[in-house]
Amino acid sequence: MRTREAMDVLAAARGDAIVVCALGMAANEWWAATGSEDAFYMHGAMGFAASFALGVALALPAEPVWVLNADGSLCMNLGCLITEAGQDARNLHHFVVDNGVYQTVGAMPMVHAGQADYVALARAAGFRSAQRFDDVVTLATGLAGVLAAPGPSLTVLHVEAEPTHLGTPPMTYEGPEMKYRFGRALERRLGITVFGPSGY
Repeated sequence: MRTREAMDVLAAARGDAIVVCALGMAANEWWAATGSEDAFYMHGAMGFAASFALGVALALPAEPVWVLNADGSLCMNLGCLITEAGQDARNLHHFVVDNGVYQTVGAMPMVHAGQADYVALARAAGFRSAQRFDDVVTLATGLAGVLAAPGPSLTVLHVEAEPTHLGTPPMTYEGPEMKYRFGRALERRLGITVFGPSGY
C-alpha cells in the first residue's frame, strides 16, 4: 500500500486521539491527509516523536494518544520501545510507517531494509500487542481491533517507497507556532492549562 492510503485509513479512525508525528514523511503525509492543526509535527528531533508521545500519554492517561513514526526515525531511538513497554501506557498506540528507505533525504535505502522485524522487537521489549499490515484492506478491517485493545501497541504499516519523495509538502508552520497551536488545541478540548501566564 502507499503511505497516503494508510494515512487515510488512520485519519478515518482517529476519533479524539491526540496525534504526534515524526518529522519528515510521516508528518507530511498526515498533514496532506488531514490538514490537522491539533496534531504535533516533530521538527529537528529525529527519533523522539515516540518519547514525546509517551510523555503526553502519561500526562493525559484518559486520552487516546497516537504516535505516527517512520522506520528511519524509530531506528534513531530504538530504546523508546523498552521505555514505552516499561511505562505501560494503556492509552498509547505507536504506528510505524515502514518503507525501507530514508524517504525525505532522497529515498536512500536503510542498511537493514527487509531484515529488521519491528513487530518482533516490540514484542521482545514487552509491548502488550504488536502487528503488521501489508495492504490497505487488512489495515481497514483490522485497525478497529488494534484501537479497541489496551496499549501500548505497535503497528507496522508496510508501505511502498515513493519515487516522488519530496512531492508531499510539509505543513505550513513550525517551531513556536507548532507548540502553541498544539498546546492551545489541548487547552480548548480538555479544559486544561498547558501554558502559564508567561506563555510557556
